[in-house]
Amino acid sequence: MSIPAGWYDDGSGRQRWWDGARWTDYYAPAPDAGSPQPLANPQALSAPVASAPATSAPPPGSRPTPVLGYIGLGLAVLGAVLACIPVLFGLGVVLLLAGFVVSLIGLLKKGAAKWPAIVGMIFSVIGGAIGTVVLVVSLLANVPPPIDTAPATSAPTPSAEPSTGASDSRPSPEEIAEEFAATIRAGGITTYDDKPDFFPCVGQYLYDSELSDEALRLVIVGYDPPESERATAEKAITNAVLTCDPQPLDPEPEP
Repeated sequence: MSIPAGWYDDGSGRQRWWDGARWTDYYAPAPDAGSPQPLANPQALSAPVASAPATSAPPPGSRPTPVLGYIGLGLAVLGAVLACIPVLFGLGVVLLLAGFVVSLIGLLKKGAAKWPAIVGMIFSVIGGAIGTVVLVVSLLANVPPPIDTAPATSAPTPSAEPSTGASDSRPSPEEIAEEFAATIRAGGITTYDDKPDFFPCVGQYLYDSELSDEALRLVIVGYDPPESERATAEKAITNAVLTCDPQPLDPEPEP
């Protein structure tokens, strides 16, 4: 008659698991002093201790340690930390992938606890997403601003109004003649240089014209007068030239 599997005293005072055929390597924790002791089976004491195999089944209720789950979780945590450092993003991604694969294998292992493998897989996915966001933000922050290749063009500086004297009153005929002569010569016209009476005559004519002081000062230095006096200015200049030089120059003889 075979002895049923159970805990028995192997003769050393400790409870040892008997699998029904031989002794195993599993020992029960030492019981408290006040707890009842299981009765020793006299026949079990005669069982040979040396014949206990190392591959006997574990006692009921015990589960193996989820080693792969813990390894996958550790790889996922380390990979997430490294992935959040832009310069180590590539190494972090490799560790995250390794942690995910190891956690998946640990999840498929029968008999072991599943929670470390599940946490490792979740941490791998979340760590990869966070690391990607950190890398994108870091790259965008370091992008240099676009260089403006358009040629720099300086805004034209408006010409300053010419100084027409410290006084705001109407310029004298002499001043008008002098300014008008300078303006004509600046335009390349030297026709009247041999007529000494021309410019004084023009100065007196414009002085006596209906032009306002402001318009007169603008006209003699070559600027356009106000729109309201433009026609009057053109008429005054034309009449002044025709009055002061009624005889046009003789045309050059044909060769």
